[in-house]
Amino acid sequence: MSTGEVNEGLEEPKIEIALPEPSAAAQPEAGRPPEVPWLRWAYALEFLIAIVAIITLWGEIGGEGHLDLIPWYTKLACIVGWCWCCVRFTAATVEQRKFWTPRTIRWFLGIILLTIAMGGITYYYHLHEEPEDGSDDTTASLGSAVEHGRPFYDASTRTSG
Repeated sequence: MSTGEVNEGLEEPKIEIALPEPSAAAQPEAGRPPEVPWLRWAYALEFLIAIVAIITLWGEIGGEGHLDLIPWYTKLACIVGWCWCCVRFTAATVEQRKFWTPRTIRWFLGIILLTIAMGGITYYYHLHEEPEDGSDDTTASLGSAVEHGRPFYDASTRTSG
C-alpha cells in the first residue's frame, strides 16, 4: 500500500459558498474611512464653538474698542469665513488617512489668510479711529514746560473766585 492510497479517503470535500459582492455605494473610496452618521452634528457643534471662540479671541487681541468701529457685515464675513475654514479643515483631516493632504493644506491656508485679514482690518480701524478730544478736561495740569523763562503753569498767579 502506498501513502497516496491511505490519504485518499481522508481528504475533505471542498465546498464553495458564493458570497454576495458588496455594492459600490457601500464601499468607501480608496483612502477614505466609512461615513459616520453623527459626524455632521459634530461639525455643526464645532462651528458654533468656533464662532464663540473667534469672537472672544478677536475682541481680546484686537481690542473691543477697535472691534466696535468695524462694520457688522465685515465682522460677520470674517467670523463665518474663519469658522467655515476651521470646520472644513477638521473634516479634511478626519476624512483622509494622512493628516497633511492638499485639502488640509488648502483649508489651513484659508485659516491663516483670514487671520491675517482680520488683523489687517483691525489695524486699519486702529489707525483711522478718531482721536479723543482732550478739551473736556477741566482740571489744571502741572507741567514742567517752560515758556520764555516762565513756568507753563504758575499756581501763585491763580485767582480764587
